[in-house]
Amino acid sequence: MIGCGDVSRKYAATFARHPLVHVARCADLLPVRAGELAARTGAAPGTVDEILDDPGIELVVNLTPPQMHARVTERALRAGKSVYTEKPLAVDAPTGARLLAEATAAGLWLGCAPDTFLGPSARVVRGLIDDGEIGTPLGAAAAMLAAGHERSCATPDAFYQPGAGPMLDMGVYYVTMLVSLLGPVRRVTGMRASPAPLRTIDVGARAGATFESTVPTHVTGLLDFASGVTGTITASFDVWGSRTPPLEIYGTRGALVLPDPNFFRGRVQLRRAGQRRWIEVPVPQRWPAGRGIGVVDLAHAMRGRGPQRAGGALGRHVLEVMTGIVDADGTGRDIGSTCARPAPFHPMVSDDGCAWCETLG
Repeated sequence: MIGCGDVSRKYAATFARHPLVHVARCADLLPVRAGELAARTGAAPGTVDEILDDPGIELVVNLTPPQMHARVTERALRAGKSVYTEKPLAVDAPTGARLLAEATAAGLWLGCAPDTFLGPSARVVRGLIDDGEIGTPLGAAAAMLAAGHERSCATPDAFYQPGAGPMLDMGVYYVTMLVSLLGPVRRVTGMRASPAPLRTIDVGARAGATFESTVPTHVTGLLDFASGVTGTITASFDVWGSRTPPLEIYGTRGALVLPDPNFFRGRVQLRRAGQRRWIEVPVPQRWPAGRGIGVVDLAHAMRGRGPQRAGGALGRHVLEVMTGIVDADGTGRDIGSTCARPAPFHPMVSDDGCAWCETLG
């Protein structure tokens, strides 16, 4: 694991429940953080070079800041390692395309977060759509509406730099979820604004200090899916409150309300044509979930136990969709990439509800 910040602990907790994935080494720019993760996992703390030079390591998990994703991923690929990286794949679409091409040419695996579309709630929604419970999908609406990371984070600056902002930092969960459920996007347009480029930190040692955002902080996009579905998405760090659902999907015979795609579990609601009320659809609690489950899925794919789902082609396509929306500035953009709709996810769980037995294709 390269990058041992807060999210690394969540990944490590997931890996601990799935014996196929073993954390052998870890590295961070701050050695103390690598030491803390090593103490949790039994990994050997060290340097990036030591990880890349170790012939026993097959897969590198890249948990560095977004601006470093591409550089670290490229180094690992050139060292002959397969890679699973935190989102986004890169800060721009051409770089994402290059990374995918390099991995493919080298015969290596490339995976990319987010993996929340593998969670229990998303799997229930996927089953409802595939079983025709809402008829033919025709539309979708996504809304990531928040007041910004500076309200609760003492060091929010990185969330307002290229490679982040509301669309690439948080909208990625929504776009990935929509693509996993409805298939690839063929065309987008978008509008953007920066109503408050000077941000004020509310918490921590820097409370009251200001910093400048270098990315748009309120972005709205239109999505034209290859399947014929049309959708909208708004991603904002400038909204103080909203009752808009995170995600809705509309079909010819019904509609679905989805929970926040930043999480693996939440309420799923269904309203069928002719019904006056929404019903809550049960979500099994024993199904595997947790940050890093996409790494476990990739590890099973590397052993020939099923298809990869949170793959590089999906990450590259989602990146092009997001940057296309942000850069469109009122014009239409064709999306040159595509990806397969990820295969349905049907893991088998052992009696203790923890260990993952096998992934079925």
